[in-house]
Amino acid sequence: MKKLQDLIGACALRLLSAVLCRLPHSAAAAFGKTLGKVAYVFSSRRAVVYADLKAALGSRTSEPERKKILRGHYAHMGQMFIEILRFPVLDKSSIRSSVHFHHLEHIRQAGQEGRGMILLSAHFGNWELSQVAYGVSFKPIHILARPQTYPRMNHFLNQMRETHGSVSTGRGMGIRHLLRCLRRGGAVGLLGDQDAGRAGGLILPFLGRKTTLPTGPFELALRTGAVIVPSFAVRRETFHDIYFEEPIRILAAGGELAAVRSAAGVFCRLLERYIERFPSQWLWETKRWKYSWTKRLLILSDGRPGHVRQSEAVAAQFKNIETQYGRAGMEYPAKIVGVHFKSPWRRRLFPWFALFFIPWAQGRLRLLGFFFTPESQKEILDSSADFVISAGAGLVPLNLCLAREARAKSIVVMKPAFPFNLFGYGLAVIPAHDRGLVPRRALRTLLAPNPIEREVLEASAHSFGACLRDPSRVKMAVFLGGPTRRYPMDIEAVQNLWRALEQIAPHTGDYVITTSRRTPEEVSRFLKASAPASRFCQRLVVEREDNRPDAVAAMMGLADILMVTEDSLSMISEAVSAGKKVVVLKLGEGLPPKHRRFQEILVRRRAASVATPEELERKIAQLQGRPAPVEAFREKETLQRRLQEIL
Repeated sequence: MKKLQDLIGACALRLLSAVLCRLPHSAAAAFGKTLGKVAYVFSSRRAVVYADLKAALGSRTSEPERKKILRGHYAHMGQMFIEILRFPVLDKSSIRSSVHFHHLEHIRQAGQEGRGMILLSAHFGNWELSQVAYGVSFKPIHILARPQTYPRMNHFLNQMRETHGSVSTGRGMGIRHLLRCLRRGGAVGLLGDQDAGRAGGLILPFLGRKTTLPTGPFELALRTGAVIVPSFAVRRETFHDIYFEEPIRILAAGGELAAVRSAAGVFCRLLERYIERFPSQWLWETKRWKYSWTKRLLILSDGRPGHVRQSEAVAAQFKNIETQYGRAGMEYPAKIVGVHFKSPWRRRLFPWFALFFIPWAQGRLRLLGFFFTPESQKEILDSSADFVISAGAGLVPLNLCLAREARAKSIVVMKPAFPFNLFGYGLAVIPAHDRGLVPRRALRTLLAPNPIEREVLEASAHSFGACLRDPSRVKMAVFLGGPTRRYPMDIEAVQNLWRALEQIAPHTGDYVITTSRRTPEEVSRFLKASAPASRFCQRLVVEREDNRPDAVAAMMGLADILMVTEDSLSMISEAVSAGKKVVVLKLGEGLPPKHRRFQEILVRRRAASVATPEELERKIAQLQGRPAPVEAFREKETLQRRLQEIL
């Protein structure tokens, strides 16, 4: 079947070339542009091109501008295809009228040195035309061409390249021909922007991401003493400009590898400059960043500190992965996007809109401006990532939209609500207490991810301790949450807790206490009135008034016993992950069943105790002789392995 396809394709190309060579140039160019527009509609690679365009150019282009560049790119590729098929009718006169050479002094300068010359180009503009135009206007050159899948069509393409005296060679034995040509002082044409694969080439930054670049052109120059002249063809409306840049000379004085890396870096920066000026003329269809050592992380924040910390914990585990395919140099630039809706009813409407919008999200994120504040919308439009990370069911729809936009992988913490639990994710980190249908690629964990490392706990505790009367006496830390749905937090329950703390502190040690954004105002007023008179409360942190970013870490690092109200699953997880003794404070009734399941699992595994204010003294006494739980139950290592798998 493949041979038949090759035969039919080669015959069709020969017939089309014969017809096009008889058409006027203007008619052939119009046909090529139309062909490109048709390819734009049916291309299966269009989404890849759009995502890479946005990743490379970022906020310098808007959605409409990227789409315009995309349409222009396909029109350019259609014209290029037709121009290649018309190579047989090119001559000096047509080249002179359609191709303008710039900076020929660089060519003359390289020629005067009496050494070989490597015309180093890229898949930019009509790179095939540039070597034919050079051969017709000056002298034929040897070019290195990558073999195509179909032999007959590959042979036909090489015939087009060689219509005016240039010699096309393949890899392997063809390299020897290039070496002989350069040593005789001849000219060779090479492309230097291909992907060098997972194991080849050098890892260098290119358009904002580290990827592999081939070293072949620079090693050839090093071996033969040839001069590299970067050359780029730029399509104009009715003609082509071919620019010859300043020659690159390989100097091995500091070592061959350093010389090759320096020269490759110079070429990369030149190519980046041309791509940024003429983005529609680079071959974006190739999987140029298939092997990339830069993984951009986009963290979505709903403003809830616990959710943000869990997302940051996932990002932190990425940063422990230092190699890929056995090669070092991984980097993980991270960006946090604050997600703010214009109104509560738009927040409720958005998941229903997103359910139908997600498949069509790429290139249409501007429609989300109806839901989000202008500040959030701008960050959403400018964002591009390899991994989109969020915690909480409320951010899942936006996570999927942004992942579709950038062709990124979604990572969600907590079980997505129906019907989003039916979608595909790169990874879903689902607590064991969440029931129901979970996504296929799910990691079930006891605890939510916790970003606070032991070193951070100790450092934060040291700085926090400077604000206390006697940090050595602080043995307990209390974290108050707030009411959720049908779960109240009334002032009476907090007053009972305060009396219990004052009663056990003389025997156990002093304590520090903090509120959260959800803590009722009357509770905060009671604590602010009571704390100054207490002999044992060394510090009260009211979140709305003293929002120091390291307060949670400092308190966890300072105390031996951590007490967390039962409404906050994420804070309980962080407390257990800190490797301290944990008491879950039961202050009311009405929590969802999953909270109860979580408490039961913790008690069963002896990771925490559950106590009402009346039971607190007895539970604390029981904890005194019990060792702290195993730190995070090794779940960080498991998460890291799963992230390595999807990297």
